[in-house]
Amino acid sequence: MKGLFSYRLVYAIGRSAYACFLPLYGASKLELSAAEIGVLISIHILLMSFSQFLGGRLADLYNRKVLVVLGSLISLSFLGFIPLMNSLWQLLVLSAFGALGGTLSMPASSAMTVGEGKKYGMGSAMGAFNMSMSIGMSIGPLLGGPIANAWGIDSVFYFAASVGVLGTGLFVWFTRPQKGLRLS
Repeated sequence: MKGLFSYRLVYAIGRSAYACFLPLYGASKLELSAAEIGVLISIHILLMSFSQFLGGRLADLYNRKVLVVLGSLISLSFLGFIPLMNSLWQLLVLSAFGALGGTLSMPASSAMTVGEGKKYGMGSAMGAFNMSMSIGMSIGPLLGGPIANAWGIDSVFYFAASVGVLGTGLFVWFTRPQKGLRLS
């Protein structure tokens, strides 16, 4: 559960950085209209939504931990490359790529949470998993605002990607195979 909590927390920080600061970035740096920004975010979310069935199928067939890490690395790359984009079309392609991260990681991490629910109770496991998302969605904008004020809006995306590296590392650490105690 610690690994899943860590992963979901930082994933939500990245999601909230994207949702809150991409409109500001698009408007201030690329001079995108409100409609263009709305289309950009909608395409990203719709692609991720419609591909969740495929992600769930992959989580049933392949190693879930690998899918979470791979999806996380894609999401981190997506966030880190946002400040390097110079047009709406570049952001659209990057957002489509970024949707793949959630497609791979969210169904796999949710399925892992169900597995943990067998140990801790289904409601408790899902409650902790969802709580980590809510905390991350709150922390992202709270930290992103001062970071943007101090170092510029680009730094919010770099911060979110960096925190994601930490969270992915914690996920790998906490979900590593545990060796049993030897009493001989």
